[in-house]
Amino acid sequence: MKNKILLSSCFLAISFLAGCAGSSAQKGEELVIPTDLPPICRDIDFVANPDMREVCGVRKASRHNIAYKNIPQQRYLIKPSETSIVKTNGKLELRFQNSLPIYLEGPIANELEFSQEKRLERIKNTYDYHEITNKGSERLRIFKMGIPTDKGNKYDYCFRIPEKKGNDRTRSKAMGVNIETMSCTEFDRIIANR
Repeated sequence: MKNKILLSSCFLAISFLAGCAGSSAQKGEELVIPTDLPPICRDIDFVANPDMREVCGVRKASRHNIAYKNIPQQRYLIKPSETSIVKTNGKLELRFQNSLPIYLEGPIANELEFSQEKRLERIKNTYDYHEITNKGSERLRIFKMGIPTDKGNKYDYCFRIPEKKGNDRTRSKAMGVNIETMSCTEFDRIIANR
């Protein structure tokens, strides 16, 4: 009887150790996750759910890609929806839906983490949008985003959405909105003078 208990406990201990070894090997995997994932694939942990990789277009990184460290990594912001920060080649891009990417420079580039665990966490940013119509027919659309980092700092970025007029409203030109950066001092001055 003692032999059966000893044998079953040894078998249980060995299977536990083998299970732990298998999961740690999987956690070390480098995955290439596309930056254009459909919304249903964004909140999936591809290490814990490897069966979803093929469906979502995720693949293991080859040694060639890991050596050059040029695998794009992405984290989503909470406001506005579909906005994300993408890190590629050591540079950060702020990507809005249907617009051209905007480069984020400064210390924020070193203060955001893009690990597999952090990929699943949305960045809890602030978003302050204003649409101002002057006495004429001109409309001014501006907004400020406060982006917190994983090191506890918060950086403010301000933008202007230019008005499309005349030939700029054609389909080929309207596909990518060119959001312009502006100083946050100017943003605050415009809001104060409303």
